[in-house]
Amino acid sequence: MFLKQIVHFSKKSIRLSYQFQTMSTFTSRTNIVTGNNEWIFVDNDNFDYQQELARSAFADMLHDHERNIQYEKAIIKTLQNLSKSMKKIHILDIGTGTGLLSMMAARALNQINNTSCSSRITACEVFQPMAKIAKKCIEKNDLSDCIRVIDKRSTELDLENDLQGDRINVIIAEVFDTELIGEGALRTFSEACKHLTIDNENLHIIPARATIYIQLVESSVLQEFHTLKNISQQNQRINIPNDCRHLAGNTIFDLNLNELKDSIRPLTKPIPIFHFNFKHINEMNNFTEEKILENIQCNYDGRIDAFIMWWNLDMDEQGEIQLGTIPVWCYDDQEKIKNIQWREHWIHGIYYPQESKIVKAKDQVSLYCFHDEYSLYFDVGTSPFPPRSFIPAILSRSAMAAFNSDKRRNKYIKVLEKSFSNSSIKRCLYFGDGLLLPLLILEIYPNIELIILQSSNTHLNHCLEAILLNSTIKLNYQIISSLDKNEIDFQTIDMILSEPFFTKSILPWDNLHYYYLIQKYRSYFRSNIKIFPQKARIRCLALEFNNLHKIRSPVKQCCQFDLTPFDEQIMKASLNVDETIEPQSLFEYSSKKPTLSSIIDLIEIDFEKNFYDKIEKKNLEILFIENGICNGIAFWIDYELNENIWLTTGIENENDSWINYSKQGVHLLPKPIYVQSGMKLQISTGFDFKQGQFLFDIIY
Repeated sequence: MFLKQIVHFSKKSIRLSYQFQTMSTFTSRTNIVTGNNEWIFVDNDNFDYQQELARSAFADMLHDHERNIQYEKAIIKTLQNLSKSMKKIHILDIGTGTGLLSMMAARALNQINNTSCSSRITACEVFQPMAKIAKKCIEKNDLSDCIRVIDKRSTELDLENDLQGDRINVIIAEVFDTELIGEGALRTFSEACKHLTIDNENLHIIPARATIYIQLVESSVLQEFHTLKNISQQNQRINIPNDCRHLAGNTIFDLNLNELKDSIRPLTKPIPIFHFNFKHINEMNNFTEEKILENIQCNYDGRIDAFIMWWNLDMDEQGEIQLGTIPVWCYDDQEKIKNIQWREHWIHGIYYPQESKIVKAKDQVSLYCFHDEYSLYFDVGTSPFPPRSFIPAILSRSAMAAFNSDKRRNKYIKVLEKSFSNSSIKRCLYFGDGLLLPLLILEIYPNIELIILQSSNTHLNHCLEAILLNSTIKLNYQIISSLDKNEIDFQTIDMILSEPFFTKSILPWDNLHYYYLIQKYRSYFRSNIKIFPQKARIRCLALEFNNLHKIRSPVKQCCQFDLTPFDEQIMKASLNVDETIEPQSLFEYSSKKPTLSSIIDLIEIDFEKNFYDKIEKKNLEILFIENGICNGIAFWIDYELNENIWLTTGIENENDSWINYSKQGVHLLPKPIYVQSGMKLQISTGFDFKQGQFLFDIIY
């Protein structure tokens, strides 16, 4: 029987499937929490279809009022002007999605009082499930006679066979991401102009042009996501080598920076970098461009920590209609700031120089700028610049921020002092992928022998070795790849430690893999061995998000077009494959203050106890303490490091800020609930210890 191997990347794990001719698929996947391999029988084609569909557009793009309005304004203006001089209009909508922009074009054409102008609209969409949805939406709005949907890439369209030899004179496309060019916009426009359109003089593209801007800023908060800082400012037995400082790489870091505006100090004015006229994309150098901008003036004293990137579109050829991702601090008009469009599909890009640079007001610096077909690169300094290098990510940005958090670091130090001072602890075993705790122990307590169970992340292991070998004294440590009773005397180990952190973790409780490691090897150790942390508790809080809930909200109508076929298909796919709780970095997303409820403890896990294959379940009530609209529930996990000293991955108290070094779990309610103080929401919660799965449901 024919057998082929397929690797699927899903939200929770990597699935390695063996697919037979019968299309029956057994899928092996590693459970992140328990570490066990699981075999699951799935209808492979249907699962992937549903998952791709659920992910395809269930974000806030169609809720982006500004985007929709500006596109329609440009479409109306362009078609009205074109109808005065052209006898035939042929529109190509590239990446049509739901067909929204094509339907806008059809409506605009219907409103043009020029019967001598014939027109047609061709919409292309490579993702076949979405192409089917587009056809349904177009049919729902009685526009099937005006719009033809082809399920192909625009670069695969054949002028004769697909367009019947009828050349395009209007292109409408929304193929942009946070980086502008990351979805292949340059090749998309270039190929269409080359093979499908009439001459450039009579061609109109919506949008017509784009400009990428950057601004040089100082921000210690943004630096925490990029550069590992030394363990100690005093003894400095362990110094982090320069080539181990930037473990999150140097590709784009995208963030909702409008929520962090108070942590950003601009040092220059916005600087226009790259300009793209979509009718004239230069592909001679394989869509690459390189330039050095001299004499960039700094307006303030400070340290150049990062570059903030955004872009702006000229929607029409005259540049009268604009659409962009300008950050809030660049607006002077308070009314504009108040009405600024929230969006998740286009946010701000952060890039980092190879080295931070101290500058004085009125200093002038040089800026190196580069883009290829899909990405951007920047550096600052003086010519000649060091060679351009793209550094891969070994740790996530949040893991970098966790390492650098002073509050988190000080809690560890406080508990280590309690544990090691005047104690008989001499030998410790460390589980996990976190770098901070092992380095703290070896820096502050060089007499403690530390055994580190090596991560499966080989690049991270090499970095840990490089850091430890860079120490100024001989450190008492041993790195092992597995726990072998023949090589280690486990009876001599006094304490098991973890941060806990594992690079494969996605949701906060995925790091409970530490608990499963303890139980797996518990019989190796003395019965009185100390465990750090001692306990964990999963907590939750009801919230009224200002905007985040839009990423899962049905569209219903958009610009007076009925998009319910889209809602129905996406909701169905999401129910089939999506988790009820998803990871989000809540420090990026504002919610109404104060919070709607108090913090509730859902479940507590004592790491000393073995819960075997139990399923712990209980019903609880969320008590609302404020009036409002509950549209989401946030979850996180806290760890008890020592008696009554807890480390959070969420917030300490109801009105505190969300920590930035861990993602939280978020359940967005399908239907928001209007609540009043004193009302209660019934929930069911628990933990399946056999599956390593947190359980949650709302009892309506």
